Amino acid sequence: MAKEGGVIKYDPNTEAFQMRAQWKKVDICRKQWFDQWSWLLDERKQTLQESEAIRQEVSDALPHAVTKAETTKSLKPVPITSTGVIGWLAAKPDCQLEIYTSWLTKIPVRLPDTWDDKNYLG
Repeated sequence: MAKEGGVIKYDPNTEAFQMRAQWKKVDICRKQWFDQWSWLLDERKQTLQESEAIRQEVSDALPHAVTKAETTKSLKPVPITSTGVIGWLAAKPDCQLEIYTSWLTKIPVRLPDTWDDKNYLG
């Protein structure tokens, strides 16, 4: 884009030339990357192998916590009712909802009003 007398003039030929030059630079950089930086890929593979070996060694040495296996919950048999779905699911012990307490364990105390504070000087 050229600027003539405060007006920006768009030149499609210049824009196309600049785009082709940019594409050529990107292509050259892409070809040069492998020559200059391919050693990083080998370093990464070696580092991953070493870290996996260390992780496996530590995993074998530490005691494992036994977790409770997830039981498969079944929703069958579905009772034959007029709606077919409402109300029967919560009656099953596997599908009952947990009841959580309120996240507010201590009810906040209201801050005293400044008009009530005799020592307030602000």
